[in-house]
Amino acid sequence: MDETADEIEVQIDRTRERLGSNLKELEDKVDAATDWRAHFRERPQMFLGAAFVGGLVLASAFRPKVTDRPVSAAVVNPVAGSNGSVQAQAWELWNNLQGALVGVASARIKEYIGDFVPGFDEHYRRAERRAATGDSTTASIGRATG
Repeated sequence: MDETADEIEVQIDRTRERLGSNLKELEDKVDAATDWRAHFRERPQMFLGAAFVGGLVLASAFRPKVTDRPVSAAVVNPVAGSNGSVQAQAWELWNNLQGALVGVASARIKEYIGDFVPGFDEHYRRAERRAATGDSTTASIGRATG
C-alpha cells in the first residue's frame, strides 16, 4: 500500500510539473500575442497607416462645418470650365483619398484581428449581415420588457 501511495504521489508531482510548464508556455504565447512593440517591428507600415487614417478621421470629425456660401469668382478655375472650382475639386480629391484610406485600413485591421482572435471572422460577418438587414437585436437588450 505504501508503494501505491508513493507512486500516486510521484504521478501527482509529474502532472503538477507538466501543468506548470504548460502554464508557462501559455503565458509566453499570450505575452507574445499582446506585445504591440513586436507587432510594430514586424509591420510598421500597418501601424503608421492606421495612425494616418485615425488622424484623417479625427481631422474630419473636428473640421468646422462649412456653410453654403456662393463661390467667389477668384476661386473658379478657368481651365476646369463649368465643372467647379479648384477648391471643390481639391475637397473632392481629399474626400476620395480619405474614403479609400479608411477602407483599406479597416480591411487590414479586420484581417489582423482575424489572425489573432479565433472565430472573429464568423462573428464579424454575422454583425455585417445584421447591420445590412437592419436587425437591431442589441438595441432591445437595454429596454425593459413587460
